[in-house]
Amino acid sequence: MPDLPEVTVTATRYTVSLLPADDINHRAYALYVQRRPDGWGITDGVGWVEGPGGHWHFDYYEALTFAELDDALALARRLAPGKRVNGITAAEAYRRTDRTA
Repeated sequence: MPDLPEVTVTATRYTVSLLPADDINHRAYALYVQRRPDGWGITDGVGWVEGPGGHWHFDYYEALTFAELDDALALARRLAPGKRVNGITAAEAYRRTDRTA
């Protein structure tokens, strides 16, 4: 249809996980760097990172916002191995997985 503008695509969320995408636990151990109105934030799907130390907060408005995507991704990469699910970190889950099967 010539009267319509070109369709745009915008990436608004990046998945960061120590576990490979085909691992059954990938989603459970994922962090998400997500676009916010004023920049980028890091969430686990429930809470938001409120500081560089990796402390979590449930209040969206108390969350740390990064002006630059690369800064948010760098912190998410640093935090990913320590993401806990049922008391087990992503690093521990990775080591428990039999990669030869």
